[in-house]
Amino acid sequence: METPNFSRYRNSEFLQYLKDVLELVNSQDVDTLQLTVPRDGLQAVVTQMDNLFQQEQSSGITQELIRLDERRDKAFIGLKVLLEAHEYHYEDNVQSAARSLLYNMNSFGTNIPRMNYQAETAVIDSMLTDWSTEPDLVAAITTLGISNWVAELTTANTTFNNRFLARISESAANPAMSFTNMRENSAIVYRDLVAHIQAYAVLGGNAVYQTMVNEVNELTNHYNQTVYARIRNNSDNTDEPLASETPSDDTPQENSVTEGEV
Repeated sequence: METPNFSRYRNSEFLQYLKDVLELVNSQDVDTLQLTVPRDGLQAVVTQMDNLFQQEQSSGITQELIRLDERRDKAFIGLKVLLEAHEYHYEDNVQSAARSLLYNMNSFGTNIPRMNYQAETAVIDSMLTDWSTEPDLVAAITTLGISNWVAELTTANTTFNNRFLARISESAANPAMSFTNMRENSAIVYRDLVAHIQAYAVLGGNAVYQTMVNEVNELTNHYNQTVYARIRNNSDNTDEPLASETPSDDTPQENSVTEGEV
């Protein structure tokens, strides 16, 4: 069967994928198909994960991070649009200043606001370091009169990172209740269920098993393609889960935080 790329799934995607698999399985006569025990095992861990996920989403720090991320995204996008507008300024020196800053900005990627939390923080910090240390970029900011925009982006990025680290500390203080810690066990239970389905399909006693294999494969391909599309859209940067969204992978050897999204 197709293998879900769990190491690339965000927590929300990981949980929803398992829910969707359960829905496909439950649409069949589970008792007749002798899938009750493995189905119940997956249902139990999904219920646990769903409850914990809802708790994490209601966390005050989590909601604050969403607002702070929106703040810095607005500052970044506003600054970029402002620079692009100044490329058409009637004074050559203003055009030149805008192009210098835009060139530097774009050298870090074209979809910075869509990166995961940690990547966006690091990229913006590096860019702002250039803008405060490279003489031509410092002069460009002065020429354009956009120091207030730069200050806003700096404050927004720093504030976000401080609260992000606070959430890391909060999660570390409750390791037993971490969503991340539940993913490996859930993946094991999932594999047990699909192994039963696949084994019965190979035996060929009931065509329904092959139908289920085909449906799970189609579902898995859909989720994997969604992940691949997100990675491509982030240019050279691979998108990884949020800090609270950073799981261990589907295999014991693989481990992977952040958000980009909740």
